[in-house]
Amino acid sequence: MQAHPYLLQRPAFSVVSLFSFFTVLFLLYSLPINAQAANNMPQATNIEAPELLAKMAEATNTLNYASTLIVYRPGAEPVPYLWKHGIKDDVPVEMLSELNGPNAKTLRYGNQVSYFNPDMSAHSLLQSHIHGPFAHNLIRYPEAIATAYEVIVVGKSRVAGNEAWQVRVLSRDNSRYNYILWVDAASFLPLKLNMVNAKGDLIEQVQATNLTITDTLDNAFVDMALKDLPAVMHINPPKSFRLNWGVTHLPLGMKQVKRDIHRLSITEDVVEYILLSDGMVDVSVYLQKATYQQAEDVLFTKDAVTFLSRVTDNIQVSVVGKIPPATAQRIMQMIASVEANDVQPNP
Repeated sequence: MQAHPYLLQRPAFSVVSLFSFFTVLFLLYSLPINAQAANNMPQATNIEAPELLAKMAEATNTLNYASTLIVYRPGAEPVPYLWKHGIKDDVPVEMLSELNGPNAKTLRYGNQVSYFNPDMSAHSLLQSHIHGPFAHNLIRYPEAIATAYEVIVVGKSRVAGNEAWQVRVLSRDNSRYNYILWVDAASFLPLKLNMVNAKGDLIEQVQATNLTITDTLDNAFVDMALKDLPAVMHINPPKSFRLNWGVTHLPLGMKQVKRDIHRLSITEDVVEYILLSDGMVDVSVYLQKATYQQAEDVLFTKDAVTFLSRVTDNIQVSVVGKIPPATAQRIMQMIASVEANDVQPNP
C-alpha cells in the first residue's frame, strides 16, 4: 500500500563508525569532481536565475552521470548514496542506492519506479521520479516552485574543488524553510543543497563528493529491461470509506495534488490521504477514525521531518512533511469537516 514515501519507502540505515564519520567529512571538502564530459562545455560568466535553473533541469534530465552524495543532518550520522542517471533507447533510467546498510536500492525506468529493500517485498509503482536527496522539482522542473519561492543567483564559489554557481531559494511568505543551492558551473548538475531555517541554521545538507559525466550509458543500465522489474502494485481501496474532511486554505504556492483512500500496509488501517505540494516539498495529510482519545497534539521533528497529530470529533488527523512546526500547525488549523466535493484549497 503506498503511503507517504518518507514513511514507507525510506530504507533502514546502519550505524557508521567514528572513523567513517571523519572519513566522510574529509571527502566533503577534499574529493574533486570528475566531470569528464563537462570539461569541454563552455562556462557562463554571468547568468540569471531562470536560465540557470533551465540549464540545470536540462542537464539533470538528459546527461549520463553518476554522483556520490552525502546527506547530513546535525546530530545524526552522514548517510552516503550513489545516484546514477542515463538515457536508454530514448527513455530516462535512474538508480539511487545506499552505500551503507542492507543495500536498499530504487530503480526508475521511464515512469515506473521499482523498490528493492530487504525489509519489504520488491515492488513497482507508476511514478515519474525517484524521491531522492535533491528536491525533485527544483532540479528537474523548477517552474513548479516559482509561486512559493524566489530564486536569486548570488555568484560563484567552490564546491568539492569545482567552480559552482551559488543560488538562494527563499520562501516567499516565510512559512517554509529556505535553501542554498550550488550548481556545477561546467555541467550545470547540482552539487550541494543546504536546507536552513529562518535564522540560517542548517537543518539538512546534501553534498556531492564525486561526479562523473560520460557520453555512454552506465553499465548498470545496459541490461535493464521493464520485463525484469517487479510488477506494478495496483491499489484497490475500499469505495465506501469517506470522512468528508478537507483542507480549506493553504500557504502560498501550496496545492492539493492528490487525494485518495489508503489501507496502510503496516497497521491495515484505512485512511483518507491528501498530498500537498509547493513544488519544493511534499506534505502528507492522513485522516482516519480515532481509536483512542488524544487530549493534546503530538508534535515532533525527526530527520528534518515534522510530524503533527490531533484528534478532533473522533477523527485523527496527521500532518507530515519537511516543513517548520508552525506551518504544520497552520495546515492543521485549515483542516475542517466539510463536504469533500466542496473543498477548493486556495493557493
